[in-house]
Amino acid sequence: MLAFSQWFIAAGQPPHLTCISPTEGLQDAYRDLAYIGGIPDPNFLHRLQINHVSATEAKREDMTVEMEAYPLADAELWKDKVADVSKITVPTYVVASYSNTLHTMGTFRSWRSIGSKEKWLRIHDTQECPDYYNAEFTEELRKFFDYYLLGKQNGWEKTPTVRYSILDFQANNKTGLIAETFPPRESQLQRYYFSGRTRTLQLNADDNELPLCYFPEALPCRVSFHTVFEKETTFIGYPKVKLFMEAENTDDMDVFVWVQKIDKLGNVLSEFVVPNRNAALQDFTQDGASARHLDPILSTDEISAYSFDRAEKLSGKEIVELNIVLSPIGMTYNEGDTLRVMISSKDEIGSVMPGTPGCITNNKGVHILHTGGKYVEESGFKNFNILLNTITVNYQSTLNYFDNRSTNTSAESFNAKVKAFRSQIRGVRKVDFFLFRLSNLFG
Repeated sequence: MLAFSQWFIAAGQPPHLTCISPTEGLQDAYRDLAYIGGIPDPNFLHRLQINHVSATEAKREDMTVEMEAYPLADAELWKDKVADVSKITVPTYVVASYSNTLHTMGTFRSWRSIGSKEKWLRIHDTQECPDYYNAEFTEELRKFFDYYLLGKQNGWEKTPTVRYSILDFQANNKTGLIAETFPPRESQLQRYYFSGRTRTLQLNADDNELPLCYFPEALPCRVSFHTVFEKETTFIGYPKVKLFMEAENTDDMDVFVWVQKIDKLGNVLSEFVVPNRNAALQDFTQDGASARHLDPILSTDEISAYSFDRAEKLSGKEIVELNIVLSPIGMTYNEGDTLRVMISSKDEIGSVMPGTPGCITNNKGVHILHTGGKYVEESGFKNFNILLNTITVNYQSTLNYFDNRSTNTSAESFNAKVKAFRSQIRGVRKVDFFLFRLSNLFG
């Protein structure tokens, strides 16, 4: 929450401000707190007000009442609660994680949009409080402030622009990985298609359309798709899900999507973090269909952004397009691991704060997901970048060197001999005879 204040203060460009270092926080009270995904969550706000902003006979802003009075983001009240980070010009050192359901989206959104020419991003693999008080990173923060506030020439300017983490969920996380951007430039876009026939994630789409139904008022109230990896695969960036949905006997629907990692024994893997013990570390998002309108200014090809300035109710038999952006993530899947994408009508993860009721949904009727057919080129699980691992790509040759001390030196030497031999006989007219002589001489 303190980062929320830093965004606002720095955006005001006070003349005395030299630099800032926000550690995980909101940037937009509507999108990051009150209406995450366009679905209202007054329960968490109420608890926040009572537990953390309370005092005897204190008067405070009641955001739960404001939510009811102003349900759309274009109200002046909500516009006033958006930090315009594009106006921040001072050097900024941002600390983020993939794990905080409440703070992650706002932190990464601010990093992308901030106006500072000197900015750094570090993505850790734990939770904000233990990371903040870690001795190593406390000293690093001191180094940042000493450089800009005291003018100490301590080499801070050589700090990599982006340092990120790759999660494993099996005690093999990688941290401090260096890049110039997030996601790293060497990553490549990967798209998966939903197969309604096999319930799998496929590299090639089904030719025939197949709608899938699930029932919000009956279990399991969801559908899922999966793929099993034959080799180690690392995903990083902003995964996006495009759905074509229809609702029967209702004019709206709330859709919950999350990504899971399942090991080869069938265990769903996660890590314990606060708030929300495993939500973002299974990568989770929620979206209301009536709030599906995309903001033409904020949206990019990679990252969709909703305007939340209108409620577009569904009509009978109408099939609507939902562009759903999940939390940014860095995740490795090992050989035999399963990537599962689940689409549900229920907030199965729960509130952003343990012990608090989750967001308020009004799901009923029948939800229908359309796959294949005319939706082939559009629907699916996309914008999930695969990080090209040079060690993995060169795995066999690397092992060959360390196991046998064998390199390509001998091959290059032989290649030079062949070129010299060919030049002596002024080229090659009969390849078979040339190879015969070569084998006799060097075989």
